[in-house]
Amino acid sequence: MKAPRRSQAGNSQASDLARNAVAIALDVFEQIDTEAKRKKLAQIESLKKARDGALKQIEDLKRQIAQLDEAIAIGDGIKLPQSKTTQPKSALPKTPAPAEPARRRPRRKLGNLRKRIIRFLETNKGKKFSAPELLKEFPALKGIQVSGFLKSLRDAGKIQDDISEGIIKTKYYIPVPKA
Repeated sequence: MKAPRRSQAGNSQASDLARNAVAIALDVFEQIDTEAKRKKLAQIESLKKARDGALKQIEDLKRQIAQLDEAIAIGDGIKLPQSKTTQPKSALPKTPAPAEPARRRPRRKLGNLRKRIIRFLETNKGKKFSAPELLKEFPALKGIQVSGFLKSLRDAGKIQDDISEGIIKTKYYIPVPKA
């Protein structure tokens, strides 16, 4: 038998090395690809869990809105039709029926209260009163939004408001006439 030439032996070793290098590179690429797929699947799973959590919160909020709507309707003595945002009655937790039908509170006569406030502010011309101060002077204002209650007087020009300290700290007054 004839011994292979050196150049042929060197070529076969070089081709074996090249094949091994290609095989190693393909293995590395495959590992990178499987790792990327694993991370992508983990991300997708995490996003699905976050989505499910958000949907659960939305359902809880819808249920709370339905309960608030019912409470408001009971307070107003109005029956609400089933809205699209509320869940069907079977999905809502069962609450006991009220023992008595809801009674509407008698409407307060607030015209006299407005006149009393104007008289009070006239006796204290130039002095500014905040909503909590007016509530202390007039307990009948309890449960009423003072800014909304005094809006008609302000719009009519009978009183003025000062919002220099911000809208939350609005003060109401009757200005002192200039001489």
